[in-house]
Amino acid sequence: MGDQENAKQTKKPRLNNQAPKTAVATKLAGSNDPEEASKPVIRQFAFYRDTLDAHYDQRERVIKASRDITALSKKMVFSLLRITQEPPSKVFKEVEEKNNAVLGIFGRLAQDIQGSDAYKYNGHSTHGLQEYIEALGLW
Repeated sequence: MGDQENAKQTKKPRLNNQAPKTAVATKLAGSNDPEEASKPVIRQFAFYRDTLDAHYDQRERVIKASRDITALSKKMVFSLLRITQEPPSKVFKEVEEKNNAVLGIFGRLAQDIQGSDAYKYNGHSTHGLQEYIEALGLW
């Protein structure tokens, strides 16, 4: 841990959040002024950063929704397996509440997996769907 703290302390801070002035940035922009040349490169990297951040945020929402669906579906199954120990009306009421919660999560999930990027997130959402189908089959 001490090495990480030393590395943070020895790193020189940039003034005014300026990008480092490199020969590569100058050459890419075709300008003799390094400060002017770095701006298009920085803008392009910022665009890529924002695109990747949006992708990761969307991916995390899909994974979280799938986990929530899986958890609620398992609770539905466990509730249905207790039907011999508790009154059926009480068990069915619990399962109905959990089913409504799962349907609400599916509504939010549908927004994230629509469009041209749906194939990217399809694998992350199938686990929750499989558990939900199992719960419905038992219900």
